[in-house]
Amino acid sequence: MRTELYRSADADNNKPLVLLVDDEEAVLETLSLQLGRDYKIMTAADGEQALTVLGEHGPAAAVISDMRMPRMNGIELLRRVQMEYPSTTRVLHTGYGDMATAVAAINSGGVYRYLPKPADTEALRGALRESVDKFEEAMAERELLDRTLRTSVKALFGVLELSNPPAFNRAGRISTLVGELCHTLQLDGLWEIEVAAMASQLGAVTVPAATMNKLDRGLPLTADEQAAVDAMPKIALRLLGDIPMMEDVLQIVRGLTETPDPSVELPPLVVDAIAVLRTAIAFELLESRGLNNAAAITALEERGDMPAHVIVALRRVKGVRAAVQDTIREVRVVELEVGFRLVEDVVATNGLVLIGKETVITELMLDRLTNFARAVELVEFVMAAVPGHHHSNYAVRR
Repeated sequence: MRTELYRSADADNNKPLVLLVDDEEAVLETLSLQLGRDYKIMTAADGEQALTVLGEHGPAAAVISDMRMPRMNGIELLRRVQMEYPSTTRVLHTGYGDMATAVAAINSGGVYRYLPKPADTEALRGALRESVDKFEEAMAERELLDRTLRTSVKALFGVLELSNPPAFNRAGRISTLVGELCHTLQLDGLWEIEVAAMASQLGAVTVPAATMNKLDRGLPLTADEQAAVDAMPKIALRLLGDIPMMEDVLQIVRGLTETPDPSVELPPLVVDAIAVLRTAIAFELLESRGLNNAAAITALEERGDMPAHVIVALRRVKGVRAAVQDTIREVRVVELEVGFRLVEDVVATNGLVLIGKETVITELMLDRLTNFARAVELVEFVMAAVPGHHHSNYAVRR
């Protein structure tokens, strides 16, 4: 079915945009009639078409998706929407037979709420009103955040650019690599990681330019010079401490210099961000010393303190094959570990795909799997690529 823009007689371009996704044209027509008075409606017949629509027309206030569709089910689609358009509110429109899976999707954070199919007009309008309100609140918060960052953090980066160009350029290279790693690990759209990547280098304002030049060229540093470089994240914490809405960013930067307190459980986002940022900083330092991609990655592996799943992502970003190839094993879903790569989809026993193949397992992904397992029965085993150097005692089907 052709994607089209539904317009009621009094259609107004200032109305919130809502995307409806269903493989049944009659359902799309009914929903469009129910909602077209108050919203600008776009429709798509499947998940791939929906992503194309969002790519062409920008983020919608809300996406309402059917559960069962060919190629990409509703949970997969809304998970993609969450990653690529985090402010868009996501609603699953599902039959009662899929309710347990819908609840699992809600618990995982990928779906804001579900609507039973077919939903009556008042329930539908009420749910969409709440969804659009949530989107507008998120956009207002994002606007406040953007203003705060522009006037605070970016001002600090401007000082860094003027006072220490080598440090500014190094921060840019690290930030670019962090973005590439996040994309590979499906951590896109997490502004905290991007800001933390730049913030970790803000302390360079206190480091002499000559020292940064030596660091940038991979030359050995004196003890005092190394101490000044090591103190950079702590300086950043002081510079950013009074900026509002930066709690996660500060936790990430703090994690670069402090040994984690085992009694304090960090959010999965922070754990993954620290792992990504530590790896990017270490790789950039080796690269500045003249090591090629393969040699730098091998050196990081041999250190033994770099997170394995980020090394896997780094190899994919840089196009470097592992010296020891991954082993393909059938493992229990509940015993997947950070760094494993899915070779097939993780599915519920009713056949719905919950996490797609080729996903590298991260802390956020494990947290999502735990939420799924609480609400829906998972197929017990899945094929996964286990890093060649991995020696954990995971369960394998005999």
